[in-house]
Formats: sequence, structure tokens, C-alpha cells
Amino acid sequence: MTDATVLLPDAAPGPGVSDDIPDHVWDSRCDLMHRAYVTYRYHRRRQRFFDLLDKGTKSLTVALGASLIGDSLKRFAPLAASAISLLGLLALVFGYSDKKQTHKELAEMAMQIIASIEKTPVSKLNTESLSEWSAEMARLNAKEPPTLKTLVTICEHEQSTAVGHADHIKLPKWHRRVLADFVS
Repeated sequence: MTDATVLLPDAAPGPGVSDDIPDHVWDSRCDLMHRAYVTYRYHRRRQRFFDLLDKGTKSLTVALGASLIGDSLKRFAPLAASAISLLGLLALVFGYSDKKQTHKELAEMAMQIIASIEKTPVSKLNTESLSEWSAEMARLNAKEPPTLKTLVTICEHEQSTAVGHADHIKLPKWHRRVLADFVS
């Protein structure tokens, strides 16, 4: 999710946090958290999308196969057989279940980065830990398939809204949101 580099303005250490932490270190931590959450949201959405495609393809295949059993539909047998073959071919060529699994693993990696950031006490926050988390994000980004920019924008808007910054990024127009899972 290289497109989602953002510093949210009101992010500041909570009460009782040492003034020894430079603002740029805290801001970098917040930026990394934001990018990791956007990445997590993005990959969970892609996982759900490919899961629905996989289940929909299998359901249609079974329904069409069952339709071949009935006597009243025998005249449509060649059409149903062609549709079954086409659906099987789509599932085979596009590998919905493989893509679903890939996005599941990437979402889990993003959440592991978030956990690593969260478990580090503020008193131990330093540039070395920031460098380590940045490297983990870079490794995650290297494993990602090409991203859909509109979907990234939607996920970034969701995350910004979740942390109280709904006006941080504008949602794309409705027609782009409808096609977000298909085209960039």
C-alpha cells in the first residue's frame, strides 16, 4: 500500500507520556500504524471479494449441474454443459481460492506489524524500532499483488473515519466505488 502514506494531524502521545520522544518519532509511528491498518482493510476486502467469487462460481456450477438431471431441462443440456465448463475454466484460470488465501496472509502480516508496534511501550519508542517496522512494511509491500487505487482510497477513508478524521480523504465518486473491486 505505498499510496497510503499519511500523517494524521491530531496524533499525539497520551497523558503521562514522556516528553523525551521527539514529535517526528511519534508521527512516524502513527503513520506506520495508519498504513498498516489501511493495508489490513484492503487485503480483508480483497479476501472477501475472492471468497464471494469462489463460492458464487461453485454454487452456479452445482446449480447448473443439478439442472441437467431434470427432464424438462434436457433440451438446454448443451447450454448448461457449456456454462459449467466456462465457470470451471474461470475458477481455474483466475484461481479465486489462491488469491483469497494470498490476501488473507497479507492481511495477517499487516496485523502482525500493528501488533509489533502496539506492544512496544512508548518509553522504548526509538528510531531503531521505527526502522524495523518500516522494513516489515516494505517486505509486505514487496509481496503484494498490484493494488487497486480506488479500493485503497476507500480503505484509507474507512480507516481515517475510524480514528476520527472523516474529512482526511475524500471518497471516490459512487461509480468508481461500485467498480473498485474490478478496476483501478
